Amino acid sequence: MTRRMMCTATTAALAVLLFSSSAGAIVGFRGATWGDLRQEFPKEFPDNLVLQGWVKQGIDWVEWRHATLNTYVALRYRFDTEGHDWNNTIGPALGLSLDLYTAKGLSAMAGVEYIWDRYLESDRNDNKLAVYLGWYGWWDLKR
Repeated sequence: MTRRMMCTATTAALAVLLFSSSAGAIVGFRGATWGDLRQEFPKEFPDNLVLQGWVKQGIDWVEWRHATLNTYVALRYRFDTEGHDWNNTIGPALGLSLDLYTAKGLSAMAGVEYIWDRYLESDRNDNKLAVYLGWYGWWDLKR
């Protein structure tokens, strides 16, 4: 993604956030982050430290009982110390999701996301559309 395209996408997202005529109808500005730092020990790459994750900021437009309709911008990243092309990417994404949640420990989301990946080692770009279904659960065996 070029800097101009990134600036345009960021400006459009901020304009929607700040100057929307339906700003009173916005349910929330939910954000999230996820990350993972790990040392991998396969035979081929004995000292490979990998950092990966994303930061996401969204707008909840509509809420029904235990579900929200959300649009978001994200920044996805993945780096390693070995310098493998597939493990050294960074790029923005735009998405739309339907998020389901319960207080008892289960969340699910279904959506579509457009991703602009930039591979740092080869300086190539990979633009792709992803359709996804995700889930997250937690529990406490003592309760």
